[in-house]
This record gives sequence, C-alpha cells and structure tokens, in this order.
Amino acid sequence: MYSIIGSGIAGLACGYMLSHFGIENEIFESSEHKTANQYGIQLSPNASNVLQKMGILKKLEPHIKVINNIEIYSIEKLKKLTTLPVNEFINKNNLTNYYTASRDILHKELLSDVISSGTKINYDSKIKKVEDLGGKIKIINENKTIRNCEKLIIANGNSSSPIFDRISCSPIANDFMTYRSAVKVHESPLKISADTIYLFLGKGMHIVIYPFFEDLINIVMITKNNIDVVMQKNKQNIEKGIYSFLRAQEWHSWSLYDTKITLNLDNSRPIFAIGDAAHSIKPHLAQGASMALEDAFTLGKSIGENNTTESVHYAMNARKKRIDKVIRNSTLNRKIFHAPPIISVFRDFFLEKTNGLSQLDNLKWLYDYEV
Repeated sequence: MYSIIGSGIAGLACGYMLSHFGIENEIFESSEHKTANQYGIQLSPNASNVLQKMGILKKLEPHIKVINNIEIYSIEKLKKLTTLPVNEFINKNNLTNYYTASRDILHKELLSDVISSGTKINYDSKIKKVEDLGGKIKIINENKTIRNCEKLIIANGNSSSPIFDRISCSPIANDFMTYRSAVKVHESPLKISADTIYLFLGKGMHIVIYPFFEDLINIVMITKNNIDVVMQKNKQNIEKGIYSFLRAQEWHSWSLYDTKITLNLDNSRPIFAIGDAAHSIKPHLAQGASMALEDAFTLGKSIGENNTTESVHYAMNARKKRIDKVIRNSTLNRKIFHAPPIISVFRDFFLEKTNGLSQLDNLKWLYDYEV
C-alpha cells in the first residue's frame, strides 16, 4: 500500500498509475473537498504525451483547446514580433498536440479515474509532519492523530515548511507578482482566436492570454513590483481600450517566490517526492503541470514495473538533470520577458528577424521528451 499526500495533479496522476499496475494506494488531502479554481493551464506536447500514455487524453479532448500558434507582441502599439507555428512544429516532429485546458477539467478527470480505480481519498487530512522510523513511516495529522504507513509519496505542493525533514525548502524573495483573471471571450477588446496563445511584452511586465474552457479566456500578468506601478509605467504605450480592460479585471494575486528545494531522500527507503513538493518551476516556460505529470508517470511506472526501491529512486534522481534545465530555461525566459528598455529593443529585433519554427526547434529537447 502506498500513501500519497496531496490530491493535486501530481498526486492524482501517480495514484492512477499505481492503480493501473494493480498497486493499492490511498490519498490524503488537506481540504474537506477540492474546490474549483476556474483558471487555465497549458499542456505542451510532453504533457499531452503523458496523458495519452495514461489513456486519459481522448476523454479530455472534447473539453480542451488545441493550440496551433503562439503569437508574441510588444504591448506598445500591439506590434506583432513573431508567430511560433506550434502545429507545424508538432507535425514535423510527430508529437502530440499542444493544448490549453481548464485545470478543473483535468483535475476532475484524474479524480474520477482515481476513484473508479478503487483509490480512497481521505479528505480533511491536514498532515503536519512525516517521520521515518526505519521500519515504518509515521504520518502525523494536525489534530495529532497518527497513521502508520509502509510506503509514501509526498505530492502536497510547494510549501515553505516541508512536512518531511529530508526535504529542505529555501524561499528567495524577489519583486515579482503574479495576477490571474478569467473572462468571457466577448468581453476582451482583443480578437482572440480559439487556437492561439498570446504573449504581450511590456515594461516590467508580461501578459499571457489564451482560451481554455468553453467561451472563457485565461489572463495571466506577471509584473515586477505592484500592478498599479507597472500599469502606470505602461499607460502611455497601451491602447486605451486594452488598458481599461486590464484595469477593470478582478485579479487574484500572489507573490512569485524563487524557491530552492533540496531532496535528501534515503535511496533504501520507499519515500518519494513529486511535483511542486520536489521542485519549484517558474511559470515563464509554462511547465508546472507538465513536470508534475512527467514526475507522476515516471514514478508510477517505475514502481509498477516491480523495480527495487533503489532503482525507483535512481529513475527519479535521473530526472533532476531535466528539471534543472527546465528551471534554467524558465529563468532565462523571465530575463527575456522582463528585459530593461535598451536590451528589449534587441530582443524585439531578434524575435522579428528569427524564424518562428527555428525558435520552436530550440525547444525540441523539452517537447519531444519520452517518459
């Protein structure tokens, strides 16, 4: 029996994989019930490949959006800098599609499949601490209730206070803030195509807009410093209708911390960490959900193939090179998106003059990854 802490994308996907191999598992979730988030996520080809191998993609396809292009603009006068021809890239490399989706739809499908596979979900399990006693693992609840388990998977997201002493977490503060909103497509002053992701680059900010569910578009704004300050800096450069539209949004905001997570897991013990509990992925490469799915699939498959505990740890440790590369490229994208004025001129010139397909070819290592 495997005990999984966390019923997010990573925890549910891993539970589903274990059940697929006939391995009994249960999931602990801190909330009374997982509530709707009403926002979108991007599922690049490496993620949709995982969902396809899990047998879930076909069930999701009627409810998710196929992305054929990513268009990049300077927010100043809405000047188009380049188009990344995603569909052409996918066909050229024989990959699964690039999608956008409602996170709720993906979560709901994973949850349904996990429950139908016989996994029990223990809601309102506010786990405060995990202790490895060698022969057994002790899970301690907030109310000091203790559960013993033999094998454990930690998938409870990114926390500044990890529940297991072999996982260390060092938040590094910065000036970045994330703002998210979702609106009806007809409310946008921009013409939004159903198969396109839009990236707008401005002074100390960037905005990503895409359709993700029925007639809803997802808007994510990442700014350096407070939104009011950044919007004021860009006021003269943004078309009035768009400026008013952005100012009128009901934003959900949070600070964007850089977090260094270090795993010091004992390779002889059946305790594993996946998703945001194992690594913190910056959002500038849109790989948070994708890495969670890759982690879950790799771990579930490795355990399911009756590998030894040591070899399962080896398989997960081997992912560190890839995860580190994703983090490095996310960091680079942040610098590119938020380049200071002089450098941004060269950035925009480069984007205009460089073929979009060749830019995607530089991400082949990311998108055609085989789990």
